[in-house]
Amino acid sequence: MAKRTGSQQNGSSIPASYDLIVVGSGNGACGFLSECLKHNEGDDLKILVLEQGRNYFETSKLTHQDNWSKIYATKDLFQLHNCKTPKGRAIISGRAKTMGGGGSINFSMIHESSKWLADQMGYNVKYWDELKKELNAKFKRPDLFTSTQTAFSSYIQTKANNPEDETVSPYALPKREQLIENIPSLRDDVESYPTKEAKQLYAFPTQFNAFGQRTNSGVSLVDWEKVTLMCRREVTQLVMNGATCAKVKVKNTSSNQHEEYVVRPGGRVILACGSQSPRLLLRTPELTNIKIGKRVNDHICMPLAIYLVPEEQESDIGPKNAYEPTFAVMNVDAGNDARTDGEVVCFDFFTGDVERLAYLVSSLYLCYLPFNTAKRIMGRFPFLFTILSNFVRVLLTVVLSVIRLLHGLGNILKCKPFGANKFIITTSLAKFNSVKEGHYERKNDEIILNFFEEKEDFTVAEEAITKNLSFLESLGSKPNVLLRFLFTSITKIPYEKRQVRRYVENFSKNSLLSEQHLAGGCIFGDVLDKGITDTKMTGKVIGSDNIHVADLSAVPLPRVSTQMTAYLVGHHVGKHLFSKAHKKVQ
Repeated sequence: MAKRTGSQQNGSSIPASYDLIVVGSGNGACGFLSECLKHNEGDDLKILVLEQGRNYFETSKLTHQDNWSKIYATKDLFQLHNCKTPKGRAIISGRAKTMGGGGSINFSMIHESSKWLADQMGYNVKYWDELKKELNAKFKRPDLFTSTQTAFSSYIQTKANNPEDETVSPYALPKREQLIENIPSLRDDVESYPTKEAKQLYAFPTQFNAFGQRTNSGVSLVDWEKVTLMCRREVTQLVMNGATCAKVKVKNTSSNQHEEYVVRPGGRVILACGSQSPRLLLRTPELTNIKIGKRVNDHICMPLAIYLVPEEQESDIGPKNAYEPTFAVMNVDAGNDARTDGEVVCFDFFTGDVERLAYLVSSLYLCYLPFNTAKRIMGRFPFLFTILSNFVRVLLTVVLSVIRLLHGLGNILKCKPFGANKFIITTSLAKFNSVKEGHYERKNDEIILNFFEEKEDFTVAEEAITKNLSFLESLGSKPNVLLRFLFTSITKIPYEKRQVRRYVENFSKNSLLSEQHLAGGCIFGDVLDKGITDTKMTGKVIGSDNIHVADLSAVPLPRVSTQMTAYLVGHHVGKHLFSKAHKKVQ
């Protein structure tokens, strides 16, 4: 077991030293540490993990499914990026700041295709299929075809492929061959996508029990007793001695004191802190590679309309339903020659009592209320996001109280004033990659994302939403005319196909929202060694001797939800750096 130490040794002023300093404890870090510890069982490797946020065991009550959306209204667990388009339009984009990172609040378990991974990081499809098996086996993953999904998830799958409903273009339902150890992997072969408009439904194992409590996440992959974990530590600088990182400077945000930790001779620094990885490299003058901070992207996230759940489904909706473990995937031909296979668009689903989703709604739809100037200020001063988000939530609570009062009167008068006895809703969002990648800027820690800078983004959004409105409407009924009018007046979110173009144009100008899936900035091959000729170089920053990156910043933005890809990147780097079976690959 690794010995835990503080910032000093034996009460002296000598900084503590470590064989391995891991910056961050999110998805990539968990995947990396899991492999590192497995291959070094019994070795006396002294490992330090520095986490900017709080300990997971202090915050896990907020990462349960019933409470996870509160994260977005709690500034110490969720932090906004200073993000905008080249034209200065503000984008609401953020990151989790807690032990476990995005893995402590993320739900979607799906891998990018093995072909995509091979193209981005080297090796072949067979290698990535085997690596997925290794990683997936570490998670609890019930058989999707014998275990019960949520009731409404099954309902979604039924409606997605209902031959009797001619208004809905059918989705191909989940198939066992899409799964690797019971976790789905995006298929991009000819059989799966016979046309560019092919539509598929994926189901993934929920990480929650019947009470909505998280029972499995990235932090469960790591034996934390074997590392020294320090939370509330913000890494401010990598101190170089030539091409070698010799020390890491840290700000203790609890005490406001500054600390530093020494890298032992032959030791390594692993950057696994997401968006902070390229930022730390950009702040290191000894690293002059102009490709650092380039090829950055996030999923454009477009919330869609709210529908009332059918009465026969209401009794089956409970705490476990907030995020449905099912999502739809379709290809849209955007007319972009560079992407001949079409643009992949994903649809996530949320279901539940509207009060249960109040935090989520108040945060997702916040992008529709402030002016862009106000949103830019929110990017610089994230506490304003917390204030505005909670203001919207309080306003929503007041509106819901009025609705409940009217529902009560409706029950007395035996009528349905809002088209339903209960206000249980289902909603969805569309997410897809922007065609043009962005970059980090050195000044003001800004991130430039090219949302709707190219015509293809407009084409993808309009076609995907238009083609799926009938499917979304099949999941529930529209609220009455008054509620629809109020909803569409504020957000421009469409209920009719004729309203889609207005929504896309308004979103592109005023309501930009990301999926909090920021990727890129330290790309394999551009900034990092792929380790093809020497596996011990895997993920090493070109121009350094001992700095490696093991998180989502190492790859372009995946086409689907990013959680499993981030775990896999960390797993991949850890496997090659610490495997006893190290060998040179020809």
